[in-house]
Amino acid sequence: MLRSVHGVGPGNSRTLLLDLPELGTLNRVQVVALVGSAPFNRDSGKAKGRRANWGGRTSGRPLLYMASVTAVRGNPVIRAFHDRLRAAGKPYTFA
Repeated sequence: MLRSVHGVGPGNSRTLLLDLPELGTLNRVQVVALVGSAPFNRDSGKAKGRRANWGGRTSGRPLLYMASVTAVRGNPVIRAFHDRLRAAGKPYTFA
């Protein structure tokens, strides 16, 4: 199932399955938090900081980053989503 996603090859799928055995049992929000790709806020009182991705199992984060970069280049649906986010002013960063 992982290999059917554009940008996920044999190395990525093998490493993801070894590092994240919970992949089949968690929902997408839980997986993003587990890998550490969920942006966490660092707000205090009225001060609002920039969101940062940190924590979790960091070994899967570079794999998902490269898979997403490949998917933006090769998948027209993800490319349209990427372009829509960029047009809305979202920063170009996955990590």
